[in-house]
Amino acid sequence: MTSTEAISERQRKKLTLRIPGSTSNLGPGFDTFALALGIYCRLTFRLLEKEDPSIPFITFKGQISTGSRATDADALIDRVLRKFWKDDPELVKCTRITIDSEIPLGAGLGSSDAIVIGALWAAYAFRDLVPTADALLAEAATLEGHGESMAASLLGQFVVCARAAGGTRLVARSHPWPPQWKTLLVVPRSRVRTVDARAVLPAKVPFEDAVANVQRAALLVSAVTGSHDLALKEALNDRLHEPYRDEIAPLLSQIRGLLLDEPILGAVLSGAGPSVLVIAHERSSKRILARLNEWASQQPEPPAILDLAVDTEGIKELGQPGRPPAHRAG
Repeated sequence: MTSTEAISERQRKKLTLRIPGSTSNLGPGFDTFALALGIYCRLTFRLLEKEDPSIPFITFKGQISTGSRATDADALIDRVLRKFWKDDPELVKCTRITIDSEIPLGAGLGSSDAIVIGALWAAYAFRDLVPTADALLAEAATLEGHGESMAASLLGQFVVCARAAGGTRLVARSHPWPPQWKTLLVVPRSRVRTVDARAVLPAKVPFEDAVANVQRAALLVSAVTGSHDLALKEALNDRLHEPYRDEIAPLLSQIRGLLLDEPILGAVLSGAGPSVLVIAHERSSKRILARLNEWASQQPEPPAILDLAVDTEGIKELGQPGRPPAHRAG
């Protein structure tokens, strides 16, 4: 049977995924921690009976359709599918994708990583393979991107992620996020490219800074699992990346100054920035939200203020009520 004949048998097959965005690093957890957020990208994959060049490979809707970097998402998906469907090029030619995303590109909210993990899921599903967490994270490790953000989009909740010693495999564990800790995002109109955010980081850091981050990263995990407010507040201090990114992501200093006398648990860069994550206890979150909205309304270019829940499900197939949550296997 040829690839084209196989596609003909599988024609009309359709897959729609809902994938959460994420905020990563959370202060001291550089390339380690991520938190899934209730802001979503929906990817719909469908197979044509035969190749039709008149139908665009990708159609954009929602927030992503207004961004000048939508072509980045196009290139990402094309690269993922060609890599993992290299033995079935006809499948790539007959695949059409719709991206309907609320997640702004280049804002530090995991938009590209959500798209990558969705494309990986589809690459498995369209080959009738079960997309388990271990398999998807192993493939994700071979691609450009942030493993912790992809793990959060895959698993949901608060994720701790590391590369396996002596290899590229990703090891990730998901933990419940305390529901009383509310996550507020300040999203400016400006954008920061990942390559630029990495370029400002030093090749070496002082030993005492590395020790301080190890201590606070461990404390942060303990704070999350024990729902301890004061431990979280202390843990959200970073010396490895935020001080070096102040010039390209100045919003963090502004927000910290604005909320200096407010009862927040912390304010950190969301990913590499420029967005800022503010964590507040539920008893004061409405007050903090009102303060942020008032401040934003007075800015020449008002940033978006998002009051987002923490996503608890991770990636989800829509319209598949009987399908088991295979991604929880990891």
